Amino acid sequence: MGRILFVVMSLLIMTGPAMAQKAGVGAWENSRQTMAQWIEGAPSLGWYYNWRTDQIHARSKTRRDVEFVPMIHGAGDINKRIASDLPVRALLGFNEPDQGTGSHQANMSVAKAVRLWPKLERRGLRLGSPATTQGQTLGRHSWQRKFMNEVEAKGLRVDFMAVHYYSNTGDVGEFRKWLQAVHAEYGRPIWVTEFAHIDWRRPHAASYEKNATFIQKSMIMLEKLPFVERYAWFAANPYPWGGKVPKINLVSDDLTPTPVGLAFDRTLSRISSVNLASSD
Repeated sequence: MGRILFVVMSLLIMTGPAMAQKAGVGAWENSRQTMAQWIEGAPSLGWYYNWRTDQIHARSKTRRDVEFVPMIHGAGDINKRIASDLPVRALLGFNEPDQGTGSHQANMSVAKAVRLWPKLERRGLRLGSPATTQGQTLGRHSWQRKFMNEVEAKGLRVDFMAVHYYSNTGDVGEFRKWLQAVHAEYGRPIWVTEFAHIDWRRPHAASYEKNATFIQKSMIMLEKLPFVERYAWFAANPYPWGGKVPKINLVSDDLTPTPVGLAFDRTLSRISSVNLASSD
């Protein structure tokens, strides 16, 4: 009986991604704590995450239909309880552990991440790799390659690769080639958990118009890549950086859509219509 239950649970974990749309968002509470309502009202949104183990809080009772994916952000979150009104099927690993830029990143050595990894495995969920910065994802000396070498040598489990991609140029073809290289390198499905058209060294140069074009073309490209299981724009909310708010957010704090948000909604509706038509 125990073996049968284990097999059933394994199948549920393996088939989880097929039960949601690819498209998602990274989001957190806005000042009025109404972001949960926006997430639930977004057309055909498949999932969201918030860099935490507990779902987004809402000021008032809110229906929960959009899948929440928790994250073990860093070492301090290892033993935190996952809190979700919906069943949880997947877990995201450490956030940018290669970065040493403060508490908003995991700031973790490869050795420490590998040592802690079995605790993430024991959650019994489909497990995503740590999401490193773009420059530390590929190459024999990259943080991610070193981590995966250790994981594979020790027989530890990583079910999919979580990656971040920020385009300085807005070239979606470059984005696609980079994803293909990641897939070729690690041989696992990919979740793009952060992406946008921005140079973080010059965040003021980001524009809503350029990001509206980038999000539309990127989403269509990501939908066509069979090895990309899910993707999430960074970010739904305004994100203060360097004293300003780069023009990459989908909505304002009062949930008014930006040009990027409008492009996201249009493209999501278009993708949903195509998916529905193909399933008939």
